[in-house]
Amino acid sequence: MLWLFLPFVVILSGVVAYAADTIARKAGRKHLRWFGMRPKTTALVVAVLSGMGISAASLAAFLILNSSAVNTIAQADQLRPQLEALRKDIRAAQADRDRAQQEAARLREQQTAAQSALKAAQTALTDARAAQTRVQAQARTLEERVQELTAAQRTLEARAAQTRAKLQAAETSLKASQERAQNLDAQVVDLGARIALSEQETRSAQDRARDAQTAAETAQARAQAQQALAQQAQTRARDAQTRAQQAQTQAQQARAQIDTLARDRAQADRALRDAQQALSAARQAMQDAQAQQRAAQQARDALRAERDRLSSERAALITARDQAARDRTRILADLSALQLQQQQLRDSNDALRATLGRLQDEYSSSRAELSATRNTDLAYPRNDLVYAAVVPGVRNLDQFLLDAARSAATRGARGTPAARLTPAARGALETKLRGLNASSFVQCRAAQNAAVGFPVDLSCDARANAVLYRAGQVIRRSTVTLGDLRRMQDQIGELVQDVTLDLTTRGVPSEYVQGLDVGELVPLITRLSDRSGNVAVVGIAARTDVRPGSRVDLYPVLP
Repeated sequence: MLWLFLPFVVILSGVVAYAADTIARKAGRKHLRWFGMRPKTTALVVAVLSGMGISAASLAAFLILNSSAVNTIAQADQLRPQLEALRKDIRAAQADRDRAQQEAARLREQQTAAQSALKAAQTALTDARAAQTRVQAQARTLEERVQELTAAQRTLEARAAQTRAKLQAAETSLKASQERAQNLDAQVVDLGARIALSEQETRSAQDRARDAQTAAETAQARAQAQQALAQQAQTRARDAQTRAQQAQTQAQQARAQIDTLARDRAQADRALRDAQQALSAARQAMQDAQAQQRAAQQARDALRAERDRLSSERAALITARDQAARDRTRILADLSALQLQQQQLRDSNDALRATLGRLQDEYSSSRAELSATRNTDLAYPRNDLVYAAVVPGVRNLDQFLLDAARSAATRGARGTPAARLTPAARGALETKLRGLNASSFVQCRAAQNAAVGFPVDLSCDARANAVLYRAGQVIRRSTVTLGDLRRMQDQIGELVQDVTLDLTTRGVPSEYVQGLDVGELVPLITRLSDRSGNVAVVGIAARTDVRPGSRVDLYPVLP
């Protein structure tokens, strides 16, 4: 409007000068005298008054035709604090922009360091993968060696089982041989006893034979003596002959017994030789069995040594396999740690990129809003109330946000939607609504300065729409010093501000609180002035129940 107003003032000045000059000349020609003044002075007064009238009429016509200029002039004083606040916001935004640039530079440095660390981690991961490949190859070789040794162990165990079976068979045969040897020893002892008995019987028979021979010789000597004496007595001779015949019969019997004993001795000698031969065979068999036992013992010792050696090799291989498994587990753990570190670095890099993008977006948005603020009007200053309403539950939040977007659109905000609530802020709001679990009053304010033609970012808060104060209940009291009207007015204004602060702290928007108007303030001051004393207690109450979602109409209360 300024580019229209300035030409209008210039043209108006020319019109006023020309019209005033024309009117003054006409008044001068008429020689008018007002209030006893000279015609020249009267013409000058007419020229001045006509110029003032023409200027006033022109200005009135211009203001009637341009009511927005009137509003602009009327709101100029009100906009000065806002302009100062906007300048401060611009300076703060510039400081934020500088900090954002510094933060972006720092984030770029962190991103460079993270990329360097990522490259180092990738190099370490490549080395770890190569080491893992080598360890896996070694593990496969060790597993094949273990399988071969396991097969060899099984073969040796089978051979050991066969050897143990043979050893058991040899021990069984050795036991049988020992039993046979023991039987043969018993037979040899029996035969020895029988031979001893036979020899004893032979010696007895030989003794009896020698006794018989001695008796026969004695008998022959007696016979010869008796034959010499036969002549002396025939009776004795016949008796002697009879005894001689008996002796011969006994001698024959003794010879027969000697022959029988000789045959028995020959048989005993043959049995003894057979027994000796059997004993020799048994001793040889026992020696063979002992040799087989010693060979079996040696084979068993060799098998035990082989088994111990294989057990040692198996234990060493198991130890090597366990060590390889531990190394593999450690390498896999290192690989997992490297992969986790790489993933963390990737996540950090993504987070840094997201943060950098968000900062760039915020910087672009702040720059665009700052540029729009400089060039266009603000739809919503920062912390200005955008929309507030009672929300029954979380399910009604979408409709509430749509209504907020429509309300923002009526103030000049543009976008899809015109009012935005970030996902994090919406999640926090939904959590709070679920926690309240009742009808809640939600108020959303502008998170930052929003220019006309741009969407407005919301900052929302929810409070339970419960009764805070009953109608007529005194919200706050204060002691007012009487006497000075200006001081009383200031104290009452501070009391109203304290009440408003109390209500806004408890969830009532400051835009919903209506302070004391002139029609209530003037009678209150009048009543206080009429009171005696130095001080008086003044209270502030609401005409209706105070809820976060209700309009609050305050009025003073005097006891």
